[in-house]
Amino acid sequence: MTIYTKTPKGQDEIAHRSGDVGQRARRLLILIDGRRGTDELAALSADDAIATTLSQLEEAGLIEAVAAAAPERVMPAAAVEPASRAISGGQAPKAGDLQLARDFMMNTLRTFHGPYAKLGLMKRIQAAPDRDGLMALHEEWLASISETRIGRKRAEELTERLMAVM
Repeated sequence: MTIYTKTPKGQDEIAHRSGDVGQRARRLLILIDGRRGTDELAALSADDAIATTLSQLEEAGLIEAVAAAAPERVMPAAAVEPASRAISGGQAPKAGDLQLARDFMMNTLRTFHGPYAKLGLMKRIQAAPDRDGLMALHEEWLASISETRIGRKRAEELTERLMAVM
């Protein structure tokens, strides 16, 4: 699995839209950040011909390969529980931890639905006064994430990550 990064020409294309890049390639160019591997880019872009699109972007000088990524390790669910205790020290979560959880929920909603699609839920998440308030919104958050194809695939992982900070 290869990791790509934008070249200065690619960054300029994002900023100024020259029109030389098609919509599918532009979407993929936006997702390239120097950290995501080809598998993650394929999942996020839903591009069936990602190899072709990547090679077109590379030939145009908009991206460059920076490294081959090591395979991602999946953390077993049993390891998430101790991580959440370590974050909170076995006590009630601090306000900062709750803000991390709020930010995570809001960012995932924006990622899967865009900045304006789930405003009502985002407002309720932001207004939640404590952990119980956020937990009450968990099911609605998870249902919203699961409305998208990629969200359904990543729902379990995202829930584990959320619980780790709550």
